[in-house]
Amino acid sequence: MASNRAVVNWLRKSRAAPRGQELARVGQPVDHPELRKVVEDLAWLGIKNRFKFVWSDDGSGVEEDAPTVIHVLGTLVKADEAPPEVHAAAERVVALDLGGVVRHELGHSLLFQRPLVARSPGFRRLFGDVGVAYRVGNPVDEVLRRMARGGLRNPRYRRVVSLYAATHPHEKFAEAIRVALAYRGDDRELVAWSHHHDTDQVVLDQLLFAGAFLRAWGG
Repeated sequence: MASNRAVVNWLRKSRAAPRGQELARVGQPVDHPELRKVVEDLAWLGIKNRFKFVWSDDGSGVEEDAPTVIHVLGTLVKADEAPPEVHAAAERVVALDLGGVVRHELGHSLLFQRPLVARSPGFRRLFGDVGVAYRVGNPVDEVLRRMARGGLRNPRYRRVVSLYAATHPHEKFAEAIRVALAYRGDDRELVAWSHHHDTDQVVLDQLLFAGAFLRAWGG
């Protein structure tokens, strides 16, 4: 398994300020193999919403008043070159590659489009109140802050999908969708993921909720 330092180094590379051609394509549609895989997964689940994925020079994200537009930071493509062990180590830290970031942002997008879900008792029990103040900073800084508290060795982080998921209920849900969408909402795969990463039961419950949410959207 790669070290925290290696993961952080690749996060910094893939979250750097865009330059040259990366700047030139800002606002243009994203075309990348990882995105095509995500679109295939959405179609397989029966999620027919039309999303617009565009290159960004100011981080990745979704605006609540335009939830079908997914902004994708241009430098994320640098993560394509990261070794497999770094990708594996990042799985419970924060989304590293373009596909993972897009899945995460789709979690925000889908919840923005069905906000009543966040008010349900089941959601609030597993993810919390999305109405609490949002004070989440740069993802790399947020991850470093939690690594300084012991990172994944700290028992408190066995209760979240990733270190970044600990920042806010919105991020906790988006990170659960990131994993659930990667496995097309398959409960057996999500159980295996939770067992492999030795998380607390609540994380599996979050993943199963996210998987059911995706399947219900497509159903």
